[in-house]
Amino acid sequence: MRRAAIYCRISQDRAGAGLGVARQEADCRALVERRGWQVADVYPDNDVSAYSGSPRPAWRRLLSDIEAGTVDAIVCWHVDRLTRSPRELEDVIDLADRRGIELATVTGEIDLGTPTGRLIARMLGAAARHEAEHKAERQKRQRRQSAEAGNVSGGGMRPYGYADDRITVIDEEAEVICEAARRVLAGESLTSVCRDFEKRDIRTPAGRHWLPTTLRRLLASARISGRREHTPRSSFQTTRPLLGEIVADAVWPAIITPVDSDRLRALLNDPARDYRRQAATGRTYLLSGILRCGKCGHRMNGRPRSGVPRYVCPNVPGSGSCGGVATNAHRTDIHIRDMLLTALDSPALAQRIRHDSGDDDNLAELVRADEELLEELAEAWAAREITRKEWMAARAPIDLRLNNNRAALASLSRTSPLITFIEPCSRCSPDGTR
Repeated sequence: MRRAAIYCRISQDRAGAGLGVARQEADCRALVERRGWQVADVYPDNDVSAYSGSPRPAWRRLLSDIEAGTVDAIVCWHVDRLTRSPRELEDVIDLADRRGIELATVTGEIDLGTPTGRLIARMLGAAARHEAEHKAERQKRQRRQSAEAGNVSGGGMRPYGYADDRITVIDEEAEVICEAARRVLAGESLTSVCRDFEKRDIRTPAGRHWLPTTLRRLLASARISGRREHTPRSSFQTTRPLLGEIVADAVWPAIITPVDSDRLRALLNDPARDYRRQAATGRTYLLSGILRCGKCGHRMNGRPRSGVPRYVCPNVPGSGSCGGVATNAHRTDIHIRDMLLTALDSPALAQRIRHDSGDDDNLAELVRADEELLEELAEAWAAREITRKEWMAARAPIDLRLNNNRAALASLSRTSPLITFIEPCSRCSPDGTR
């Protein structure tokens, strides 16, 4: 008597009741009984897609049991319940050849022991793959259309700053977002902000303490500026990119201004910022990784010598560092502190900040004007007032101008108002050493 494994799978179980899998199991058990086989075990993968490449624990367990020799046959409702990947189907056919596994489906007979049966299985597998890819394209277009309309998207946990309807602003959380945005734009690290939030017991919607990576995603999101962001993702991508494409004004209100949002997005997406360093739990040397070597421009690290804390340019092969500069950590910290306090007390700094802010506002107005112009062009093309050729010809210079203004706006976010207050350290020797 053959020992049959019943494999059941359903891609989406929105209610979480497992009813689709239960129906498949009942039909498969009836087929096993008609064949006169014995049910060895049931392998259910509920709410798991065979197309996306997500792990299928029950499927893996079934393959292990087949290799172990505890299963002689596989029973499923249809071939596409086993897999929607031709590559995985070939693995099943190989198992049938090596282990003599028989395949039975509720929807029809497939004999993997014959060339005709394998041909039918491959044809069904190819058709299932085509159906899955076609469905994925429809869903991708639907998500894009919803984003361009500015609609609410996503499920799961509510976004921080908004209620469960994802539209109503929670004032207390909105104040926290505004505070975090101001502090990061002023140059404070994400780790420092997260530590402060932990002391004040400010938590995420999931009830956890803030991590630098979590706070980074929040502040880089266009959502908090009242704009809809669309992030198309290929099936092979497992991690969502930090920034998506801003496609429309959203139906929910903004918490911060689009200008501040664009500055945050440019700042937090800067590849020069090393967020792995910000995950550290503490800082022994205040300026470690911040100071730059005056000779080679490499980051200086904190390293003691004879018990005296110092900042040194590391002599690391292949890094481009010269290893020829060192300075006393305590005196350097005092010097940097004095320069910073002098700058903060200067009217010139306030004037510089106001001037930069004015530039931001002017560029932001130009960006918004061009974005609205593109929307008007799209509406004219949709209403067939202009041809596609006319639409593309009119869009090209607007896109170029828009990209240039966005880049200029991002560059302002990277320019510190403190630059003009930086002076050479009077305690340093000419070669940069102490």
